[in-house]
Amino acid sequence: MDVVDSDVEPLPRGGFRCRLCHVTPANRPSLDAHLGGRKHQHLVELRAARKAQGLRSVFVSGFPRDVDSSQLTEYFQAFGPVASVVMDKDKGVFAIVEMGDVASREAALSQPQHSLRGHRLRVRPREQKAFQSPASRSSRGASPDSHQLAGALAEARDVESQMVRLVELRELNEAERQLRSLVVALMQEVFAEFFPGCVLHPFGSSVNSFDVHGCDLDLFLDLGDLEEPQAVLKAPESPSLDSALASPLDSQPPASPRDADTLDLETPPSSSAPQTPDSALASEPIASPQSLPPTSPLREPRSEEDLGSREMRSKEKPEGAAMLELVGSILRGCVPGVYRVQTVPSARCPVIKFCHRPSGLHGDVSLSNRLALHNSCFLSLCSELDRRVRPLVYTIRCWAQGRGLSGSGPLLNNYALTLLVIYFLQTRDPPVLPTVSQLAQKAGNGEQAEVDGWDCSFPRDTSQLEPSTNAEPLSSLLAQFFSCVSCWDLGSSLLSLREGQAVPVAGGLPCSLWEGLRLGPMNLQDPFDLSHNVAANVTSRVAGRLQNCCRAAASYCRSLQYQQRSSRGRDWGLLPLLQPSSPASLLSATPIPLPPAPFPQLSVALVRVLKEALGCHIEQGTKRPRSEGGGVEDLHQAGTGKRQRLSGQKRSCEAGDTQPQGRGGPPGGDGVEEMVVETGEPRQDWAVQSPGQPGCPPMTSAEKRQPGPAAPAVLPAGEGELTPASESWRCTLWHRTWQGRRRARRRLQQQAAGGSQPVTRAEWLATEAQVTQELQGLAACEQSPQAKPLLAFVVSVSPADRTLTVTPLQDAQGLFPDLFHFLQGFLPQALRNVL
Repeated sequence: MDVVDSDVEPLPRGGFRCRLCHVTPANRPSLDAHLGGRKHQHLVELRAARKAQGLRSVFVSGFPRDVDSSQLTEYFQAFGPVASVVMDKDKGVFAIVEMGDVASREAALSQPQHSLRGHRLRVRPREQKAFQSPASRSSRGASPDSHQLAGALAEARDVESQMVRLVELRELNEAERQLRSLVVALMQEVFAEFFPGCVLHPFGSSVNSFDVHGCDLDLFLDLGDLEEPQAVLKAPESPSLDSALASPLDSQPPASPRDADTLDLETPPSSSAPQTPDSALASEPIASPQSLPPTSPLREPRSEEDLGSREMRSKEKPEGAAMLELVGSILRGCVPGVYRVQTVPSARCPVIKFCHRPSGLHGDVSLSNRLALHNSCFLSLCSELDRRVRPLVYTIRCWAQGRGLSGSGPLLNNYALTLLVIYFLQTRDPPVLPTVSQLAQKAGNGEQAEVDGWDCSFPRDTSQLEPSTNAEPLSSLLAQFFSCVSCWDLGSSLLSLREGQAVPVAGGLPCSLWEGLRLGPMNLQDPFDLSHNVAANVTSRVAGRLQNCCRAAASYCRSLQYQQRSSRGRDWGLLPLLQPSSPASLLSATPIPLPPAPFPQLSVALVRVLKEALGCHIEQGTKRPRSEGGGVEDLHQAGTGKRQRLSGQKRSCEAGDTQPQGRGGPPGGDGVEEMVVETGEPRQDWAVQSPGQPGCPPMTSAEKRQPGPAAPAVLPAGEGELTPASESWRCTLWHRTWQGRRRARRRLQQQAAGGSQPVTRAEWLATEAQVTQELQGLAACEQSPQAKPLLAFVVSVSPADRTLTVTPLQDAQGLFPDLFHFLQGFLPQALRNVL
């Protein structure tokens, strides 16, 4: 059970991740089903077998090159039975000898000296390596791990060099690009046998200049005017690709060649050599329509009855879905090495997903996504127009991935992040990139294009365009990106790349041509399909977390730690930005929505809920107004809790300067004041978090203030009311009062006369206080008194956004994610009950 628990990782946004199988079950029943499934059990058994083999094996070196495995077997049989010998002479003269049992291995290791044919052998225990599942060892690309990335970036001389180096580490190499081209050529030749005249176009990350190791292979199959495939064609006599395709391909699904061996080293030199684009593909004869199984749609007789039945089926299934399944059957049965073919007709753009075993590539084929070809050309043009585009896009993508902002579901995809960077570069003064409308005006006669009614005209040759006069360095552009995104109104405006400006949409869409555009918490318009919001899937929680993370990153970019290389070997520049955040820091940037109410009443109700209902100890702090000007900024020094100040510098955000949100005084009522965290307290991922903002710890009381009058920044909260820009309290919990509340509440209600439900605010608060007291009593009986609290955290409220954020200060047992998920559901409902 301990091994199973070590394989399972709870995710900050819910669900679980199996590190062994690289799958993410959504809930506990799905996790239990996965852990008991065939795939997981197979990998558990395989891992145990590999570990046992490692404990029986020895590493041998020093023998002559002409020694073969049979001679080594004969020598080591003097110590006991030999199970196998795997040699690798290309990497140096060494071998892995697996003994029949552990006792034989110990006997071989106990021998002080070994010699074979006059050469002294070096025999030592085999190094125990971490188990890698077959899925994790595919050849989809060699993306550097965090340690390699940190080491390479730390050696750069400045931030700009770090950003350029990041591109070099993450982009595809020439061999990977050539491999993708060969896979496309192979599939093109197969499809041409069924659809004469068709063309298979790659698009997306593989061709738009923003490729990374392991990115999917996106393909568009252009069938032209062809409606029906040819059913009887002559099979290709001598496919042109056969000369480029080397080793035969096994038609059965098992895994990589390494899995056929029982050891990690694994295969003879002929098969363990690094894959090249030529050797990764197979030389099987390409299938023709006649080679399809009898049940294939392409082998059906074309009689009148069959045509009539096909027409009846077309009424039940759209023609596009039928063609999609037809292409899927060709992929499944005729393209060598393709497996896991799955048609997805319900997607916004229907696709056929597939995997290619020899190359390790995953991809999809679409039949109606011609617009994506122009999108890819547009992104490629942007990268060619200015050398700063690629490093900035790669950095933002890597940063967003580490902050849990990019991915599937409600998160931003890489296409949306790339468009967000391009829009930002269009809004600089002077602009770094032209708008889509400006590009359309400069398109030549052969560059005019219209797809599905949308204008896709723009020059394909960058020599026709004048270079930008903007000369800002990459480090400054990165800092300005974070500053600008943190203050953009993402929900009430539409970021338009065609016009290069934000279009207000609070009162509705300004153009009838955009009918069908779905607005949401974040609105980012496609450059060509103006009815497509590429960020329509983003939820308000993710949009709020994006701006919180950008606000924190913008604050870090104003520090010396970002601007100057550390002379003490500490992380500097991009490194703190790109380091993956812990689950606690990801959650601390996630806002919790608050019910509508006047801010003073909301503050008082929040304190009562935390103190009375949950039993939090809330420490009173000191009021600390902040200057509305941008003249004082925090500088986080690596490895210390102290912060220094630089002279004022203002950061522009589109048309105006951004000003830090201030902190005001007490909200009234109970006179609760803003909490100030003293120096010396443990920090958790605060190096890139902005003080004074939601999701970030308050500034320390030891900080010095710039001379001059300081007025609290205030925001209107109703008729004639002024409220502070944000309010924070420090809370501590000594018991797990968030666990088992439902059971304790039910028990108290059964003990009460009549078991009536609380109806008034006072009754509800009293009931929750009793629940907390019972949980504290049970915990006190089961546990010994503690010298330190279980949890210490800061609760910050932003009346402007009507959101609340919780930031951990002390969490030695890793309980904060559990507490945060409880507060997400409990606090909004509790505040409604109290208010």
